[in-house]
Amino acid sequence: MSRIKVNAALAITATPVFGCALLAALAVAQRNVFDALVREDSVLEWGEVCAYGVAAVISVRVALRTGGFVRLAYGLLAVAALGAIGEELSWGQRLFHVTTPEGLAGANRQEELNLHNLDSAESATRFMLLAAATYGATLPLWRRPGPFVPPRTLVPAFAVVVVYFGVRLALLSEPTYAQAKFSEWPEFCFAAAIALAAHSTLTRLHPLKCRKKNPAYTGLS
Repeated sequence: MSRIKVNAALAITATPVFGCALLAALAVAQRNVFDALVREDSVLEWGEVCAYGVAAVISVRVALRTGGFVRLAYGLLAVAALGAIGEELSWGQRLFHVTTPEGLAGANRQEELNLHNLDSAESATRFMLLAAATYGATLPLWRRPGPFVPPRTLVPAFAVVVVYFGVRLALLSEPTYAQAKFSEWPEFCFAAAIALAAHSTLTRLHPLKCRKKNPAYTGLS
């Protein structure tokens, strides 16, 4: 493995934990900087949107180069990533200054045009993130990387999500503003990990021409 790859792996492994420590320190010592990073339509939210966009594009490429269940799974992942972008941006509500319908505003914690902040869906969304992150944090410890197994370098990114949402669901039924907005970092880590996991799968695919020679070929080494 080249030095560049080693350094990249170290950065991917360390960044999620370092980011947690830095954001927690900012919440205590530099609250204005913390607020600037975690507020709506700011750095972390747009970083998450970009990560999901990358995940969607790469997932489509994987789906086009594979077949069978792998193609279906990555096609669904692309759709899910696009859905996550829509939810994060409240389906363009703030960009296009769309008014939230009165019925939806009353049931939405942030009075926005999205589903994940609905009173009835908020806990379910956290459980889904927790379950997906637990899968990503544990499976690589005993399985080799593959189309459904992320690289081990992504374990810390998924683990950050597991720890935060585990604590949030178990102990913080009524979190403070800082505790609630800290979720922007784990959510960004999750989106970035999904994009990197999809990229890892793409890099292990043989060229598309192999599939043309053999229609039954899945494209996976």
